[in-house]
Amino acid sequence: MLDWKPPHGPARAAHLRNLLHDCVGSPASDQGARLTDASWLLASAGEQDRLAAMVACGAYESAAALVVGAERPFLVSRGANGVCLASALFADGCEEATIEAATPALAMLAAHVAALLAEESKASAPRLPATGALPARLH
Repeated sequence: MLDWKPPHGPARAAHLRNLLHDCVGSPASDQGARLTDASWLLASAGEQDRLAAMVACGAYESAAALVVGAERPFLVSRGANGVCLASALFADGCEEATIEAATPALAMLAAHVAALLAEESKASAPRLPATGALPARLH
């Protein structure tokens, strides 16, 4: 196994945005490649072998669930017309990311990545002081 260290900071965000774009735009035949991409970016070293085995035998939804992890609530659906949707709840439990993709696995992976990007963006946003901390100004 290669000694791979996933990128951090702005490089990680760029890789996540690329993965999100690729998941949304990929046909069903590319879902194994997207899951492999996700394993290098998001999975721990111990999970990468399990993910590779799942992808090799076509267990794409199980592989996507492994990438998403047990901590992130999600919902996946596929309509009669074949459109697949997935929603992933943010860590704060108040917001969600909903994404459409070609397969349930791609939609689930894309929703998870969109939630990660949103959470990381929120975490790096400058915080405003609480209203009570601002000095009063009289005119």
